Amino acid sequence: MKPALYVVTIEVAQNSEAAWNEWHEQHHVPEVLRQPGFLSCRKWKDTAAAEDGWARYVCHYEMASTEAVERYAASDAAKRLRADSDRMFGYVTRLRRQVFSEVSRFEVDAEPEAE
Repeated sequence: MKPALYVVTIEVAQNSEAAWNEWHEQHHVPEVLRQPGFLSCRKWKDTAAAEDGWARYVCHYEMASTEAVERYAASDAAKRLRADSDRMFGYVTRLRRQVFSEVSRFEVDAEPEAE
Protein backbone atom coordinates (compact mmCIF):
# COMPACT_ATOMS: atom_id res chain seq x y z
CA MET A 1 0.00 0.00 0.00
CA LYS A 2 1.19 3.47 -0.86
CA PRO A 3 0.94 6.29 1.67
CA ALA A 4 -1.72 8.97 1.36
CA LEU A 5 -1.90 12.65 2.14
CA TYR A 6 -5.05 13.86 3.89
CA VAL A 7 -5.18 17.64 3.41
CA VAL A 8 -7.45 19.86 5.48
CA THR A 9 -7.65 23.54 4.55
CA ILE A 10 -9.09 25.76 7.25
CA GLU A 11 -9.95 29.45 7.01
CA VAL A 12 -10.36 31.18 10.36
CA ALA A 13 -11.96 34.53 11.21
CA GLN A 14 -9.35 37.03 12.40
CA ASN A 15 -10.93 37.59 15.82
CA SER A 16 -10.93 33.84 16.56
CA GLU A 17 -7.52 32.87 15.16
CA ALA A 18 -5.59 32.79 18.46
CA ALA A 19 -8.24 30.74 20.32
CA TRP A 20 -8.67 28.37 17.38
CA ASN A 21 -4.90 27.82 17.03
CA GLU A 22 -4.53 27.03 20.73
CA TRP A 23 -7.40 24.51 20.65
CA HIS A 24 -6.27 23.07 17.32
CA GLU A 25 -2.65 22.48 18.35
CA GLN A 26 -3.22 21.52 21.99
CA HIS A 27 -6.30 19.32 21.58
CA HIS A 28 -7.53 18.59 18.07
CA VAL A 29 -4.37 17.58 16.17
CA PRO A 30 -2.98 15.41 19.01
CA GLU A 31 -6.30 13.56 19.21
CA VAL A 32 -6.44 13.08 15.43
CA LEU A 33 -2.89 11.71 15.43
CA ARG A 34 -3.90 9.07 18.00
CA GLN A 35 -6.27 7.54 15.43
CA PRO A 36 -5.14 4.44 13.50
CA GLY A 37 -3.38 5.12 10.21
CA PHE A 38 -2.09 8.62 10.99
CA LEU A 39 1.68 9.02 10.77
CA SER A 40 2.32 12.76 11.15
CA CYS A 41 0.93 16.23 10.63
CA ARG A 42 2.52 19.41 9.28
CA LYS A 43 0.56 22.61 9.68
CA TRP A 44 1.14 25.54 7.33
CA LYS A 45 -0.15 29.12 7.31
CA ASP A 46 -0.79 30.83 3.99
CA THR A 47 1.29 33.98 3.67
CA ALA A 48 -1.73 35.70 2.11
CA ALA A 49 -5.11 35.98 3.80
CA ALA A 50 -8.37 34.96 2.11
CA GLU A 51 -10.18 37.72 0.21
CA ASP A 52 -12.28 38.58 3.27
CA GLY A 53 -9.22 38.74 5.54
CA TRP A 54 -9.63 35.37 7.20
CA ALA A 55 -6.40 33.47 7.92
CA ARG A 56 -5.84 30.30 5.92
CA TYR A 57 -4.13 27.19 7.29
CA VAL A 58 -3.39 23.87 5.63
CA CYS A 59 -2.76 20.67 7.57
CA HIS A 60 -0.96 17.85 5.78
CA TYR A 61 -1.68 14.59 7.57
CA GLU A 62 0.52 11.77 6.35
CA MET A 63 -1.48 8.56 6.36
CA ALA A 64 -0.51 4.92 6.00
CA SER A 65 -2.81 4.51 2.97
CA THR A 66 -5.95 5.80 1.28
CA GLU A 67 -7.76 2.90 2.97
CA ALA A 68 -6.67 4.31 6.33
CA VAL A 69 -8.19 7.67 5.38
CA GLU A 70 -11.44 5.95 4.39
CA ARG A 71 -11.57 4.00 7.66
CA TYR A 72 -10.93 7.18 9.63
CA ALA A 73 -13.57 9.17 7.72
CA ALA A 74 -16.19 6.51 8.52
CA SER A 75 -15.16 6.13 12.17
CA ASP A 76 -17.01 7.30 15.27
CA ALA A 77 -13.84 9.17 16.27
CA ALA A 78 -13.92 11.26 13.07
CA LYS A 79 -17.60 12.04 13.59
CA ARG A 80 -16.94 13.10 17.18
CA LEU A 81 -13.87 15.21 16.26
CA ARG A 82 -15.78 16.99 13.49
CA ALA A 83 -18.74 17.62 15.80
CA ASP A 84 -16.39 19.07 18.45
CA SER A 85 -14.82 21.34 15.85
CA ASP A 86 -18.22 22.48 14.58
CA ARG A 87 -19.51 23.09 18.11
CA MET A 88 -16.50 25.13 19.20
CA PHE A 89 -15.46 26.95 16.00
CA GLY A 90 -17.93 26.09 13.24
CA TYR A 91 -19.22 29.66 13.09
CA VAL A 92 -15.73 31.14 12.58
CA THR A 93 -14.09 28.52 10.35
CA ARG A 94 -14.48 27.20 6.81
CA LEU A 95 -13.02 23.78 5.97
CA ARG A 96 -12.18 21.77 2.89
CA ARG A 97 -10.85 18.21 2.94
CA GLN A 98 -8.94 16.38 0.19
CA VAL A 99 -7.21 13.02 -0.08
CA PHE A 100 -4.20 12.41 -2.31
CA SER A 101 -2.57 9.09 -3.14
CA GLU A 102 1.17 9.03 -3.68
CA VAL A 103 2.31 8.64 -7.28
CA SER A 104 6.06 9.29 -6.97
CA ARG A 105 8.58 10.33 -4.38
CA PHE A 106 11.67 12.41 -5.03
CA GLU A 107 14.37 13.36 -2.56
CA VAL A 108 17.35 15.65 -2.70
CA ASP A 109 20.60 13.74 -3.15
CA ALA A 110 23.22 14.27 -0.50
CA GLU A 111 26.11 16.52 -1.46
CA PRO A 112 29.11 14.52 -2.70
CA GLU A 113 32.00 14.54 -0.31
CA ALA A 114 34.91 16.83 -1.22
CA GLU A 115 38.13 15.00 -2.02
